[in-house]
Amino acid sequence: MLRALSLALATVLAASASAQAWQKAYDEGLQNARRGAWKQARESFLAAAKDRPNDSSKPTPLFGPITERRTWRDGAPYSANLLAAYSGMRVTTDLTGDERTALLKQVTTELEALIQKKQAGQLALLTLVEAYNRLGDTQSRARLQNTPALIDQSWREDLEIVSPETPGLPVQTRPPTTNPPTSTPTTTPPPAGNQNTVYTNPTTHDVPPIAGGVPILPNKYALIIGNRESRLPGGNLEYAEDDAIRIRESLQNYAGYAPENVQTVLNGTAESIRSAATALANRIGEDAVVMIYFTGVGTNLGGKDYLAGVDTALATDVESMVAKEELYRAFFVKGATVFAFFQANRPMVNNRVFGEEIPATGSICQMQATLAEGTVGFAYQNSRPVGLFTDAFVRALEKFRTNQVPISEFGWEVFYSIRRRATGSSTGTGSGSSLQTPTVPSRTGMAADARF
Repeated sequence: MLRALSLALATVLAASASAQAWQKAYDEGLQNARRGAWKQARESFLAAAKDRPNDSSKPTPLFGPITERRTWRDGAPYSANLLAAYSGMRVTTDLTGDERTALLKQVTTELEALIQKKQAGQLALLTLVEAYNRLGDTQSRARLQNTPALIDQSWREDLEIVSPETPGLPVQTRPPTTNPPTSTPTTTPPPAGNQNTVYTNPTTHDVPPIAGGVPILPNKYALIIGNRESRLPGGNLEYAEDDAIRIRESLQNYAGYAPENVQTVLNGTAESIRSAATALANRIGEDAVVMIYFTGVGTNLGGKDYLAGVDTALATDVESMVAKEELYRAFFVKGATVFAFFQANRPMVNNRVFGEEIPATGSICQMQATLAEGTVGFAYQNSRPVGLFTDAFVRALEKFRTNQVPISEFGWEVFYSIRRRATGSSTGTGSGSSLQTPTVPSRTGMAADARF
């Protein structure tokens, strides 16, 4: 009996020592990450994973009296493998050449293993997409972004060190601490039913040329399309026009876009969208930066992405649509760098989903408002609907307040803005951080630190 009790006690003590080992290593990883020591953070999280190999979405119970049940870190998930990979991603920012490539490949291996073990959530997927982005592996990147079933959307991840302040936002691009904006500018939408309207802002502005203290850069241009109306079933997006105007004003207020360089199309047909793109392309120079923002219906036919016009009545009628590649080509043939954002539903139709087409040429970045098979949502503000992606986009521009917006950090800020949205807001179908998750920016021929 005494021998049995001794063995039981030894087992408990060994288990306790092992628990203390991974807990200590994990805590050291968090501390290192908080002070920006990402290499050391990665080593600490790997040490924790060595003692406790599997990540867990559930709370971890701690040893103690049965009457005093306690959980580790107040019920936080255990994400040693995920945070080791994430820390590795952060390390690659300061590496070059073969060393950078080797670590990126190791990170992708670790994250793919988490997916295979079904221990991956949204952050794991987005970090893996970004790793493939940096490796230039467009095939793997597209596979991930267009296959949301790879992960468990309900899987909890430890996000303590993964906040809007941690993705590597350079100090010089942080917003000023004095007199921050307290609200989004009020806009008056065009009359309901105002179709096929193109707005090119005049040189006499309602918004000052240097609004919010952000200097205007003359080489920055924007094409904003808001299609509220649609003849396709379920294609009406009642907030699309308001969203387009909000984006236009935010670019002028917070991102250094001259009003005369921002072209806005409300309820556009394919013809009017092409005309607006051509008119804008005819004005740009070789070093131009072009931002495209589309709210409306998109579809993928035969592997090609199309933007539907308000007169599109059949989902297969490409004559009434604009090919995404055609829109890009109008600008990249002039030597412009293109940043495109799409707020559109992404249902799977005939094993195809809008946004899966990856540009083969040009310097292009694109970001989708939701993962494949996802639905875009909205929230009510001042009794008017606003797209969740648009709201997050505007909040991110307000926060950065710079005419050199870093695309990678901006993408993460948009992601977290949607996640932390106030729980008390009134939301529409598909809205809410648990149901709408944007993709990370997908780049072709563009560096991770590119700016728009």
